[in-house]
Amino acid sequence: MPFKTALSLAYSGGGEYVLTAPLVYEGATDTIEVPTGFVTDLASVPRLFWALLPPHGAYERSAVLHDYGCAELSSARRLGIPASLLRVSPRDVDGLFRRCCREAGVSLPARWVLWWGVRLGALANPARRAGIWRDLPVMAAVGAVVLAAATASLLGLGWVVQAVMGW
Repeated sequence: MPFKTALSLAYSGGGEYVLTAPLVYEGATDTIEVPTGFVTDLASVPRLFWALLPPHGAYERSAVLHDYGCAELSSARRLGIPASLLRVSPRDVDGLFRRCCREAGVSLPARWVLWWGVRLGALANPARRAGIWRDLPVMAAVGAVVLAAATASLLGLGWVVQAVMGW
């Protein structure tokens, strides 16, 4: 697995955690190290959806790496550094999150819903918005599936969601 270290966290309150040891991810060409002391909220899943996708799970390390990438993008934006000069683009930060979820064994439906959520969040964040237009058709398709699953669940057809989505 590309993560070379285990996730070591301490709860700091208010839904936030602090890394107590570095988290190292090694890709094909780059190594990304999230430093000790980095603050994360793990997966930023709205509480309403915690029954399906809790903030903790197989995607924890992926979420920490994603939070770190987002923090780097925000920092670069504050400093006036254009996204085109960064090692990882806003679109790549979200794509890396999905890939790390796959590598962690997160189910196909869950990782696409998680990716859809982070891309949706990118719409509201100027530091992460670059390249969003290329993903809008896929986001619309995933959104339709999410809406159908939510509707089935509300209609008392949770077993359908479980069978189709694998949750």
